[in-house]
Amino acid sequence: MLILIDLDGTLLPLEAWDPVFQDISMLIASKVNVDWRVIHNTAKDLNKELLREFTVRAFDWDYIFTEVARRFGVPMSIDVNTVLVKYVRDFKPFNGALELLSLIRELGHRIVIATNGLYKYQSVVIEELGFSKFIDGVRTPDMIGCPKNCREFFSDAQVMIGDNPLFDVYYPLMFGLTTIFIGDWHKRLRYVMDIWGIDLSSIKPTYSFKDVQEVLMAIPKILNSNPNDSSL
Repeated sequence: MLILIDLDGTLLPLEAWDPVFQDISMLIASKVNVDWRVIHNTAKDLNKELLREFTVRAFDWDYIFTEVARRFGVPMSIDVNTVLVKYVRDFKPFNGALELLSLIRELGHRIVIATNGLYKYQSVVIEELGFSKFIDGVRTPDMIGCPKNCREFFSDAQVMIGDNPLFDVYYPLMFGLTTIFIGDWHKRLRYVMDIWGIDLSSIKPTYSFKDVQEVLMAIPKILNSNPNDSSL
């Protein structure tokens, strides 16, 4: 089987990126004499605006921070990767993340990381944290041509593992995948409602677990009984 698995929020805490975004926000803030939080919040607001449009640019933090700097009157080009490389070695995967990837491979399945983050950022994280040893590929919006809401993103896959009810459950279910949700379902439903105004309370993932370690315990049975496995 081909198993798709999300990156940020699934294998890696979303908060891992906080020092990167704070560093960039402080750089811009120093040019315009405002608190870095003002820059950071403006960037988050622009990110939300773009997310609602389902545009690939929503995940291009070079563009977002460069645009924020422009709005504050600072003509500068932001390269997130120059900051990312300073912090990525301190990124800590969730407990059990590497073991989960290793186990799925040991069970004879292929793994592709399917993330809305752009390849230029995620490839650095995937390599540095050692995820690359266990995967067969990466799918990102800039590679596929759309976020995780189009059929192409889920092509040839049977299972989607992730933490976002919209991108990792709703759309994969629409395209016939078994879905494995990780996290606080109701909290993440509220996030989807806040960003997109979409009520997904009527849908349910095929399987739901509170953390990666729970998935690690259950994944052999799930994959051995998955009806979407065309090789069965």
